[in-house]
Amino acid sequence: MSGQLLDGRYRIIQFLGAGGFGKTYIAEDTKLYDARCVVKQLQPTSTDPTTLQVARRLFKSEAKILYQLGNHEQIPRLLAYFEENQEFYLVQELIAGHDLSEELTPGKKLSESYVIVLLQNLLETLAFVHQHHVIHRDIKPQNLIRRQQDGKIVLIDFGAVKQISTQVVNAQGQTRMTVSIGTPGYMPSEQASGSPRLSSDIYAVGMIGIQALTGLLPEYLPQDPQTAEIIWRNRVQVSSKLANILDKMVRYDFRQRYPSATEASQALQKLFNTSGGVSQSAQVASTQRVSPPRNPIKTPSPTPPVPPQYHRTSRAQPQSFPPPVTPAPVKRPEVGSWFWLKWATATFVGLMVAGFGFNVVAALIPVALVVSQVMSSILGISGILVGIMQWLVLRRHIYQAGWWVLATAVGYLTGGWFVFTQDAVFYSGFVLGTVLGILQWLVLRKQVYEAGRWFFVNVVTFGVCHILTILIIAADNSDSGASEIWLSSS
Repeated sequence: MSGQLLDGRYRIIQFLGAGGFGKTYIAEDTKLYDARCVVKQLQPTSTDPTTLQVARRLFKSEAKILYQLGNHEQIPRLLAYFEENQEFYLVQELIAGHDLSEELTPGKKLSESYVIVLLQNLLETLAFVHQHHVIHRDIKPQNLIRRQQDGKIVLIDFGAVKQISTQVVNAQGQTRMTVSIGTPGYMPSEQASGSPRLSSDIYAVGMIGIQALTGLLPEYLPQDPQTAEIIWRNRVQVSSKLANILDKMVRYDFRQRYPSATEASQALQKLFNTSGGVSQSAQVASTQRVSPPRNPIKTPSPTPPVPPQYHRTSRAQPQSFPPPVTPAPVKRPEVGSWFWLKWATATFVGLMVAGFGFNVVAALIPVALVVSQVMSSILGISGILVGIMQWLVLRRHIYQAGWWVLATAVGYLTGGWFVFTQDAVFYSGFVLGTVLGILQWLVLRKQVYEAGRWFFVNVVTFGVCHILTILIIAADNSDSGASEIWLSSS
């Protein structure tokens, strides 16, 4: 679909992802200075006139709601909506940033202060949504974007509009959904059975908070076989006040949760005030790794036994979950030849400056001091210069790019020690490339597709270059010796 012009205006330039409800693209607005936007394609379950008429009516209604919600600064603005070839399209504001799955990485426990700030941010936006009597239905880390401009959380991909792709009309003209809208793990039982409520969104936000604290995905958290409540407190040390708030947000029975996002936000605000406040810039304060269970417990299916008062008296329609969403691996604009040109230039300049400084310092210090420790320290400083030049290019493409400078400096420092070790002549370059490659891979592994290639590039490049350098020096010394012999004989 790349290059296709929709509605005579929006040119598709990049595929973002696809799921059971439609596809998402990045497009250019050809009538507004090629401004970039997000285009969501929604396909009705059927093209028969009755189903199409129902879908069209629902589409217009949901588009109006999205337009009203776009007045909030942390919800993307709806720019346009249209129908083309019996398919429906939404055009929304493109948010530059990264989704929270890059911060809530499996195995990493985040600080309590981070979680409090995150929950406050989400609940304030959710309160605005609920005031418009709208249920999001699909709150999860992938639908929360930390905006690059100001670091605020933007709520995207409202689930209500996805009904267009799930509605069917029976012979009596009645409509029903073919699948439940939501993501298992973040979706409570009443939503899975087709009866979402405002507190269903609060459940999802609470699960995100628990995920951030424990470092575990929802499917790794067991349920109490008697009450169906989530068991998580034994996974992390957390204040009882915050734990009580989270427990109330994720109650199995929706009647026991906070009735509104406003009340949940007020409870957090009280905790915020009594704890002395938390800096708005609170970031990842703890990087303690945890190992998930060998066999994760899948929820919400099968559902554990629950008390009789939780059982429904009415018979719910059988539901099936939508096919797994398979987003494209790239979540930010793809890099092209211009990026690699800037990268090569930055690396070359960094190496030239570092090399010049290295030779100057090496020429000034006494020969007696030219030992591996001194020379490797100088190489470590060179690594800082190279890392800074590369950081100037990387900082717009990866999150927390400052770690790249540290990784490069440490790689040059520790790897350089082997380069200047007399016992490691030929393979010392491979050692330097290995150390540097591992450290830089640790920075890229969560953010770059096939980051493992970076390791092999470093190993091969530094290893081959070091061997070539040794051969060139040896050849030069050999030529010099031959010239001296020839001059003496003549």
